[in-house]
Amino acid sequence: MSGELESFFAELPARAAGKDLSGVQAVYVFAIEGGMAWTVRIEANQVTANPGVDTTPDCTISASEETFTRVLERELGVMPAYLSGKLRVSGDLGAAMQLGKLLS
Repeated sequence: MSGELESFFAELPARAAGKDLSGVQAVYVFAIEGGMAWTVRIEANQVTANPGVDTTPDCTISASEETFTRVLERELGVMPAYLSGKLRVSGDLGAAMQLGKLLS
């Protein structure tokens, strides 16, 4: 996995500090094609991000490394990526919609 994605997930808890995540309580798995995955847990306004897959994610988001990188760099929007099939979401779609609070 690229250093950029590793840095993104490593820095995510610090970047989430101070954001209003009230009402968000979910476990997300970000699955990168090729075998790498990260579990992001949001509970009580706290965010943790760890390598690997949680056994009970509420929502799984999967894509290629290139697609994730392009979305993070804002070269590709989330909705166009989803509608084109480059970004796949399974599980609780309501939880997926709440990710905007974290990633904005």
